[in-house]
Amino acid sequence: MNTKLNRRDFVSKSIWGATASMTLPGFLQQTLFDLDARAQSLPSQGGEGPIILLMEMAGGNDTLNTLIPYTNSIYRGARPTIRLGTEHNILQITDKDGPSVTGNNEPLALHPNLSNFKQMWDDGELGIINGVGYPNPNLSHFRSFDYWHSAEPNSVPKDGWVGRYLDNQCDGCGATTGIFINRRPTFAFQSNSASAPTVAFQNPQTFNWRDQQGLGREKSLEGLYRNLIGLDHGTDDGISGDDDTLAYVQRSAHSAMISTESVQNAMDRGGELLNPSWPNNGLANSLKTIAQLIKGQSETSVYYARQGGYDTHNNQILTGDPLTGRHSDLMQTLNGALGAFVDEMKAQGNWERVVILTFSEFGRKVIENGSLGTDHGAAETLFVMGGRVAGNQYYGLYPDLAADARVSRNSMDFNVDFRTVYRSILEKWMGVPASAMPAIFPSPPVDFTPLDIINPI
Repeated sequence: MNTKLNRRDFVSKSIWGATASMTLPGFLQQTLFDLDARAQSLPSQGGEGPIILLMEMAGGNDTLNTLIPYTNSIYRGARPTIRLGTEHNILQITDKDGPSVTGNNEPLALHPNLSNFKQMWDDGELGIINGVGYPNPNLSHFRSFDYWHSAEPNSVPKDGWVGRYLDNQCDGCGATTGIFINRRPTFAFQSNSASAPTVAFQNPQTFNWRDQQGLGREKSLEGLYRNLIGLDHGTDDGISGDDDTLAYVQRSAHSAMISTESVQNAMDRGGELLNPSWPNNGLANSLKTIAQLIKGQSETSVYYARQGGYDTHNNQILTGDPLTGRHSDLMQTLNGALGAFVDEMKAQGNWERVVILTFSEFGRKVIENGSLGTDHGAAETLFVMGGRVAGNQYYGLYPDLAADARVSRNSMDFNVDFRTVYRSILEKWMGVPASAMPAIFPSPPVDFTPLDIINPI
């Protein structure tokens, strides 16, 4: 859909070219025009391009109790206390069974709290990717997240896969091309060159520059900008050509100055949302912010939201009732928040612009533990959803649950490398050419064939 933009084109479309419509201090506005006086003024995309929403389920989601092989005798035997079955009102997927590594199709059902997921499946807007993971899985939260965020498993990563995508495919792009709704940035957005245009914030109302010295706002911004960027030298562009570290800081400062205004302007343009029914929780609030930015035509291509709490070593269910407990609550929160977001996108007419991908750093073990919970595992199920997603389809194979087929101490083995899922979204949805993949994924898996998860126009 999108092709690579060169620095001049993208700059004029995004950061500097958009400043004429921003309420910026006069010194900064003039500087930005001076910095890119050679760039031709091209029409803005107007926030009409394709969007990725990455939905992180942090802690390690229990796949087996999310997409349930309810007739599988191994599943039932391995989880005598926490298993879910037809007596628990699970949402059976009756139109087709899931292809399995065993060669026998597996009857599957969604957790009873995932009613919106089931509706999207029925409507052809949700695809299910089974058996996702990577070779030699690491069951540490921190290390496995490094691998998922960098798309470089079993290595010491230095940057993130989204950061490399932005570095390689939108050279010089705007300061809010990637937005993470969180207090801390995600490593997925990390860029070695500071050119990946991403920001992180929890509350857009507090995402602005503060005058820490009690001075006037424009004066303090000007002082900070001059100190970091070197504006006292009227003949240069403010970016050091001799000191890489200083250049990194200077490019970061450019992005920071612009991103605050860009976010606030998009939120103002977005105004009131069209869906009046949103749950009241942290995840829903994050998705409301994203929905408002989309409505306000933010020039953002990649949004990132996070829901924590999936490390369910204990109290995954409450005694005697698999429909209560931590995991059931998490499923209800996820279902309600994403359902409200999808309804808002449809009301805005933006549903066909959005692809949502859910993922965790790993799954859980096949067997339950002695604390009404499950321990860290390997392979997991991912959900991909959107108005253009080739839904009502399974991708990958449901893992073999047999004891002799397990890895990493009773974990399910993978058959789809997660890097292939990332590539599929970039290539099939964002229009990134296959020739760009070596730069974005320097350590590709053996089977790197993209999945056909997007319906052609």
